[in-house]
Amino acid sequence: MSTKHSIWTQVLRISVGCLLTAGMAFGQGIEKGQVEATGQLGLVGGIGTHGSFGASIGSAVTDRIIALGEVSYIPLGSSSFTSLGLTTKASANAIDVNATGHYQFQKKGSIVPYAGGGIGVLHASASSSTNIQNVNIGSFSFSSGGSSTDFYVNLGGGLRYYSAGKWGFRPELMIFAGSNTFVRLSVGIFYHVK
Repeated sequence: MSTKHSIWTQVLRISVGCLLTAGMAFGQGIEKGQVEATGQLGLVGGIGTHGSFGASIGSAVTDRIIALGEVSYIPLGSSSFTSLGLTTKASANAIDVNATGHYQFQKKGSIVPYAGGGIGVLHASASSSTNIQNVNIGSFSFSSGGSSTDFYVNLGGGLRYYSAGKWGFRPELMIFAGSNTFVRLSVGIFYHVK
């Protein structure tokens, strides 16, 4: 190995070490009375595999317990079919609203593991429309739709990783049990407001 390559390898190792140490030095846990806002992206499985987009806001009730309200949107898909003057379009989505609590375990460096649980409502809706155009019979269209609202219990956990100051990342795995059981794996970016 050349001396030049060895020096750059050492510089890279030192730089990575400094970044990790800086994250640990600046990371601080949420304390009683502080507010946390989070935006998250994830995947939902068990009701098909779909993306999930959401946000939550919560407050530390104690130094270990955080109460959160969360809303997420799950696009369940859409399709369109056209043949011989017949066009059919269909789409479905769901909105998930939860009241959740997190119990934070002992902080290790800039990482705080937590367990979570709560209750929520999943409102799913679907719609379809058909348009028929025929030179012999003219054109007409009709549409239909439906929706359902189900209550769920959610359980799971994750990690709060404090990267710098009041900012951090929150990977999370939650199981939602109700009329259908599904799982959400998400990653959020959080900020402690005060």
